[in-house]
Order: sequence, then C-alpha cells, then structure tokens
Amino acid sequence: MEKAPEDVTREVVGDDLPQGMERRLVHRLLAYWRGLQLEEEFPSFAAIDPEEIPDIWNNIFVLEVVGNESDPVFRAFGDEIAAHYDTSLIDRHISEVPESTLVSLSVGYLDEVLTKGVPISRGGGFIKEDGTEVLYRSILLPMSDDGETISGILGAANCREVEPN
Repeated sequence: MEKAPEDVTREVVGDDLPQGMERRLVHRLLAYWRGLQLEEEFPSFAAIDPEEIPDIWNNIFVLEVVGNESDPVFRAFGDEIAAHYDTSLIDRHISEVPESTLVSLSVGYLDEVLTKGVPISRGGGFIKEDGTEVLYRSILLPMSDDGETISGILGAANCREVEPN
C-alpha cells in the first residue's frame, strides 16, 4: 500500500527527503501541526510524538504561556537550538534570552501569534557577535491543554551562516 505524503515526511530525515518533498523545516512542522489538530482549534503537547518528526525535533523549542502570559518560559529545547547558547535556557523567561540571537528573533512575533491564535512563520537575518551573518527561518505554533485556549507554543527555527563575499 502506498503511503500518504504526510506519512513519508514523518519517516525520513533531513537530506533523505524524497525529490519534490518540502525541504523547509517550518513548512514540514506546520503540516505536522495541522495533522494533530483533529477537531480541536489547537493541538495538545500530549499529541506530539518526537519519533514522528526526528529531523525537526532538534530544532524545536517549547514555551509555557499559562501563568506567564507577559513573559513566557522556555520548557524544552532541541539540541540544534541549545547549541547556540553557552548556558541552558530551560526554565528561563523569553526576556532573559540575549538579543539578536536565533531564539530571540524567533520569539519576537509571539504576541502576534497569541493575539491572532494562528501559526506564524518568519525569517530574516542577524549578525552574530563575531560579525558572522546568519539567515534564519522560524515558526510559532499555538498549542492547548483544552483544545481551545492557548497554553503554550511549539516553536522551531533553523539557520545557516552566510559566507562572506
């Protein structure tokens, strides 16, 4: 039996994606999120299976919003995201993240996601402390414990350094 495209996405990793399949992490995570929605407006964190998205999981971060509405707290980081920082950001508020970094720019539009209640993806560039230019893409996806109220955010980001001309 031939597998549906979303099933293929869940089984392949990084460069092993079939020809013609979406390569952008943010689009693949959005498709996964939509598959988790079912009848609810927002999927729950309990529905996420890291083994279904192994090529994306290292680029994920989780924000807890409930009880921290004005300054959400990071609860999880994938290894790729964590590697950008000298210390752990787990259990730290978004206000504690150094400015002009991958994560700070990736959560910079959080208020828009919370207000509109929809996934939003953004990209751009920044200059690291050592002067290296970095291009990035990120996505923030609203999650819910009850299916209706946003209780957290599933985020993901990836980046690449730009070679100087």
